[in-house]
Amino acid sequence: MFKIYPVSLGCPKNKADFEKLLYVLSCKNYQIVLSPEEADILWINTCAFIRPAVEEAIDHILELGEQKRNGQKLIVSGCLTARYGKKILKNLLPEVDEFLGIEPFRNFVKKEPLKRILTESPFYAYLKICDGCNYKCSYCTIPKIRGSLRSRSIDEILKEAENLLKVGVKEIIIVAQDITSYGKDKGEKEGLLKLISKLSVLPYEFRMRLLYLHPANINKRFIEEVLSNPKIVPYFDIPIQHAHPDILKKMRRPADSDKIKELIAYIRKINPFSAIRTTIIVGFPGEDEKQFLFLYDFLKEVEFDHLGVFIFYSEEGTFAEKLVPKIPYKEKIRRKKEIMRLQKEISKKRLKMRIGSKEEVLILGEDIKGNLFGIAKIQAPEIDGITYLISNKKKIQIYPGDLVNVKIKKTSFYDIWGEII
Repeated sequence: MFKIYPVSLGCPKNKADFEKLLYVLSCKNYQIVLSPEEADILWINTCAFIRPAVEEAIDHILELGEQKRNGQKLIVSGCLTARYGKKILKNLLPEVDEFLGIEPFRNFVKKEPLKRILTESPFYAYLKICDGCNYKCSYCTIPKIRGSLRSRSIDEILKEAENLLKVGVKEIIIVAQDITSYGKDKGEKEGLLKLISKLSVLPYEFRMRLLYLHPANINKRFIEEVLSNPKIVPYFDIPIQHAHPDILKKMRRPADSDKIKELIAYIRKINPFSAIRTTIIVGFPGEDEKQFLFLYDFLKEVEFDHLGVFIFYSEEGTFAEKLVPKIPYKEKIRRKKEIMRLQKEISKKRLKMRIGSKEEVLILGEDIKGNLFGIAKIQAPEIDGITYLISNKKKIQIYPGDLVNVKIKKTSFYDIWGEII
């Protein structure tokens, strides 16, 4: 029996692929261990979307490479291999015994497995519905790494979802590079709506979360369908990347800031307590102070509930790599900090508005003081805040994995404290 020490880096899509690999290996009599010292094989599944992800992957490889003892093997899979190729990486990282590409489970089985070993929590799981992307954003490496859009069959997705629900998962998080493009490669115009409609009728107590909604593919009908489905949490993750029309054009992004405002206004009109998240890039080539302030003012006006900020990196092989003028690194960092200071106050304000309202919370566990905590519908795991239970006056028996209703009593910049209803 071989013992494997696994490390998975990067996005939830990567994690879902790696969890399938671990399941396949466990079926082949491999044992998963929690320390590199115990292992026969050290396995790192990498991300390579942007430069910091590449640097993080290489740091992990070098660290485990130094620890590797005689007889141990170091295997590297994932996006790093897909982006740079085995030959180049083998010359750069001779301590690695083998490089494998994306979806590493395909090195062991021909058919995609529909079961996984969950590595983060037994109560929520990421469900990848498609891979690749047909958009050609000027800064993005995804099409080069992951290829063009490839949607999985609905039957396959339903079977995988049911397997997750059978083992106690209470929140299914639907992910892809762009879930709103699901089915387009197969001629489906509303593939995502069709899929979530079928997922919704599975006979289990659970909820769904939709991550990575491309703004070009969201319309009023889509918003209405999502908010009218009781199984889907009112949480919209819409990466806009920027707001100024000139920068959006350079980014090759098809949506404009007026459309974004219109979409957000419509979401909040139907359900004012919906949570809306976005990501933006600052320091894109040619972004002058006026264009940055345009973005700043836009964010101040729209008031996203959650926001992530990336600084621009010139990624090899992308169109944006050649664009000028480049923004100095210190200036990009300054702009990022300005946005984060603004967003911190907006997040605090948006959460404070929810005091007194009711929220459904998925209980994940206990903190060191024995207090239960979890994630509300308005909080995506691993990227947003946490909800803590502050009292249980009715002495209701509550366990990790339960979905409970709480009344929000207190909030901070990112976290919530609530009382069991």
